[in-house]
Amino acid sequence: MTITIENVIELINGLNDPKLNKHYENKLEEITNEIGFGVVLAKLASDKQFDMVHRQFSGILLKKYISKHWNEFNDSQSDEEGDDNLNEHEKIQLQQMKLQQQQQQQPKEYRVLTKEEKTEIKKLLSPCLSDPSSKIRTAIAMCIAKIGAYEWPHDWPELVDELIGCLNRVNNNDTNNNNNNDLLHGVIRCLELLCDPQDGNISEEQIEILIKQVYPVFSELLGKDIDPMIHIRIINVFRSTVTHLTYMKGVTKGLSKALFPFISTWVPIFTGHLSRVLDLGSPHINHYFTIMSAMVEIFTMLIQDFPKKTSKYIQEILPPIWTLFNNCYPIYEKVEINPVHGIVSNFVEEGITKIDRLVSSIFDFMQQIVSNQTLAPLFKPFLKPIFANSIQYMQMNYELVELWDSDPNLFLENEDDTTYTPRVVSTSLVQSMCETYKSEGSKYLFEVISETLIKAQEEKNKNSKNTNSWWKIREAALVALCDSSQQLSKIKQFDAVSFLSTNLIQDFQGTLNENDQGSLILRGRSLICASKFAKLVDPSISLPFFNQAVVLITQNIPVTLKLTAVMAIGSFAPKISAQSIVDYIPSTVQALISMINQLSEDSLLLVLDCIKMLVKIDKDITGKLEPLLIPHLSQAWINYGNDPMFSDALKEIFQIICACPKSYPGILQRMIPTLNIILSDYTNPMYNPIADSAADVLSLLIANVDQQIDSFLLDQLFSPILNILLTCDCQANRGILKASLCTLLPFVYKTSSDLLLKWTFTSASNTQSATPPTPTPTTTTINGLHGLFLVLRRVLFETDELVHVEVPSIISALLVKHSEIIGAQTVPLFESTLQAFYNCKLPSTKRAFSSVFARLIIQHKTTIIDYLAAIPGPNGNGSALVFVLNEWQKYHLEMTSKLENNVSVVAMCTLVSLNDPRLESINIDGRQIIPDRSTRDIRRKKSQYNGGLNEEWTKVNLFNKIMENLLETVKLEKEELAKNSNGTANSTPQDHHDSDEDYDDDEDEDDEDDEETTSKRYPNVDENGFAPAEEYAHMIDYAGDDDNDDLAQYLQDEFTEDAFEIISKSDPIYHIELLKYLSDFFTNLSKNSPSIFTIVAPLLNEFKLQSFGN
Repeated sequence: MTITIENVIELINGLNDPKLNKHYENKLEEITNEIGFGVVLAKLASDKQFDMVHRQFSGILLKKYISKHWNEFNDSQSDEEGDDNLNEHEKIQLQQMKLQQQQQQQPKEYRVLTKEEKTEIKKLLSPCLSDPSSKIRTAIAMCIAKIGAYEWPHDWPELVDELIGCLNRVNNNDTNNNNNNDLLHGVIRCLELLCDPQDGNISEEQIEILIKQVYPVFSELLGKDIDPMIHIRIINVFRSTVTHLTYMKGVTKGLSKALFPFISTWVPIFTGHLSRVLDLGSPHINHYFTIMSAMVEIFTMLIQDFPKKTSKYIQEILPPIWTLFNNCYPIYEKVEINPVHGIVSNFVEEGITKIDRLVSSIFDFMQQIVSNQTLAPLFKPFLKPIFANSIQYMQMNYELVELWDSDPNLFLENEDDTTYTPRVVSTSLVQSMCETYKSEGSKYLFEVISETLIKAQEEKNKNSKNTNSWWKIREAALVALCDSSQQLSKIKQFDAVSFLSTNLIQDFQGTLNENDQGSLILRGRSLICASKFAKLVDPSISLPFFNQAVVLITQNIPVTLKLTAVMAIGSFAPKISAQSIVDYIPSTVQALISMINQLSEDSLLLVLDCIKMLVKIDKDITGKLEPLLIPHLSQAWINYGNDPMFSDALKEIFQIICACPKSYPGILQRMIPTLNIILSDYTNPMYNPIADSAADVLSLLIANVDQQIDSFLLDQLFSPILNILLTCDCQANRGILKASLCTLLPFVYKTSSDLLLKWTFTSASNTQSATPPTPTPTTTTINGLHGLFLVLRRVLFETDELVHVEVPSIISALLVKHSEIIGAQTVPLFESTLQAFYNCKLPSTKRAFSSVFARLIIQHKTTIIDYLAAIPGPNGNGSALVFVLNEWQKYHLEMTSKLENNVSVVAMCTLVSLNDPRLESINIDGRQIIPDRSTRDIRRKKSQYNGGLNEEWTKVNLFNKIMENLLETVKLEKEELAKNSNGTANSTPQDHHDSDEDYDDDEDEDDEDDEETTSKRYPNVDENGFAPAEEYAHMIDYAGDDDNDDLAQYLQDEFTEDAFEIISKSDPIYHIELLKYLSDFFTNLSKNSPSIFTIVAPLLNEFKLQSFGN
């Protein structure tokens, strides 16, 4: 097939047509291997007779074509840099193309271009760098740079020389000539793309050669008064190279050696640019801002990563940047804070930045100086003016003020401490200065903040139209105060009590005026500020501010102010005594819930974090709020489940509510429909992202249910879990598989044996299985017990040990709760379990399987020993009994849960009490032998032939090993007892939240008591929303002498129990007092097991057992 330009134009038109796009995508793939296709693309891109759109698109297709066809090692997956030159519609089309290509299952083999085709393409492209259209020049430059990455310097050695020659010719002629200017831009753009190491096109070797050949020419051009866009492209190359160098400094040395000789050349050129007098009337002012910010960023990276090599230039670099730091503010204020209309265009072309980027880069540079121990003394004499200047730049610019009113999400995003804005970076500098200059820095900062607040008040008192932005100065001072609260709280000059009660309270005077944006912003900022210092003041000072935050979220005010109040509540809560805020919880949670439907996803995270903090405070209150919480949160879960952060936040709240006894039985009624929908249709894209979280929540929900499971719950919740485990793809759905497996445990514990046998469900067919077949019939009705066994066998056969680790606890639960009905299923299950135990490698999995056999020894004693003794061990070596005993004793001391540890101890004592003579002759692993280095090297070489390095252990008698483990357990138990005694010596039960027993079981009486005390506990506020401190006295007394430093510590581990930990507490073995149990065991050992006592007596004497009771 002969490809023509008309064919390519038709192809481009089809690709740009949404209705025809897919058809022409396939057509493109069909003709891409045709001989001459690349040449035709080059002809179209280079021919000025055709319109620019087709030429540009042809150039982009050619660049991608080169990536796939120029050599046999294509790098098509990294081709994305050309997309920036397209409009939005074109970008969408190309994104669709990429997506469809990624979805193709089979990789396509691409024909490599012939030498003649390559020569023709290069010949067509080279003259087009002088094209009048910047888009065409860029498209051509991309193609040449891509070819250069493959062929220069070996197969196209003249490329760079010719480009530099063009620069020299243009440089020596009139650059104002249009043709010369176009060529200059084209060549520079080509070199920019070729030299950029971050594009990943060229090797380190090529970069080093380019630095030596191209950088001298670039440096010369940078020193000339030419089109600033040329300077921007050159400085972008320098910045990209330095950035690459900082990333690769630990890997490459050659690049550093090639680059650093040019630093001495750059410094005078850079300082010349940075010393430019800035004229807002210049049409290129934003170009100059761009050049200067890039130069400052280069110096910043060099100081950060190469301080020794760069420090000798600091005396030349610092003066112009220091001058900019001191002189830029008037310009910044006119452009960004209180903009003068028309003074600078807000529109900037691609690749151009405004003054905010320059200011941010200056602050970033200064922070590197401050963070450097050698350079930090340079700024010590100027701390106060630096702080003063920094606070000026912290003011909200006009865009942020507009966002506060129009887009709360974007406002919060811009306030995030990871954004690169003058407000954020200046704040970071202030924090670094306080950390570096310690109390001296903090003292000067507080002086500056105090002076700034006075200045703001003076501006406000002028009562002039020109002073309506006084609040921005005050707000900036409060930002500095908030973000440096930890440092300021350590200096004696700062009086938190006085500041909150006399200064911050000013922002709450008068009624709330929705039209006064400045006062609203200040009110929110003061709440945040007060919350930062709540720990330093008496609750009577901080509670009024907390109360104000609660009031604000209930009012009809701008959403951003509500969100600020939410942040303040979340910040107050860990710093105020929990009991002081108990009375606020119901109304606050209700207000927060009402906000859910008003907010978008990003803002909702703030609300959820605040709800999570509040529902942790009191289990009874949270339980009573369950009817309000669950319906709204469940709907939000469905709506926003695709966001992992949002889903995780909701999951944590659900877990907390599940742990509250008074949530039941209502939570079951309200959660069942949601969980059933999600789990029954977990493959649905809407539910799939939250299916594993749903299983986790269900696990806790059932674990906390204080009742027997009935058939309705099994139908609605257990059935979908079983079907997930029987049908899901074990590799593609590992998350939901593991979560569902964990959910089986509480069902096994809470369902009666009779119901487990009688209840039936319809199991779906399993079409995923590819390993040893599970005996699951296709769509049949089976009972619950049989379904459990099918699931366990499938998991053990078809998954790896990262999933297997969840199985042993379920088997143990079956043994504890349903041993009388297991019957004939026992042997096949144990065979599967034993085989999985043989194959596992991870200590966590070995511990888990060991616990199952420990439980069997407790329950079945000699029977299980006979059973294991008759079965061969792994690979036919020894018996299963020796293997199990060996692994169990090896990992006993690594048991992580209390129940597993107790079961293991009881099983060991049971094993000894059997007095089985067969066991006396068994030797197992004692201690691991750690070889010297030379021996390890020999073994490592041998292991290459044996498939792995085998560990070597000493051998000891089984009962000696058991005694070692038991004695070590005694030691650990004593240490834990002593630790707990010391930890609770200074605490009282009142230090914790009221327990369930502290509340009357009669809900009506609780409600009545609430009504009687409400009027007593809520303070009488004045017209500004504040009350005298004495109004809060009863709330402080109610809190007692609680001196908790942090609510997170106050609630530590309160809601962190998983289903296994909850269920474990229902097992009698969990509650055994090990020290007493083992004391009795050792006391009676010689009488009950005399032959074994004889074996272990030397060991017992060594450990001085006679001191056991001390």
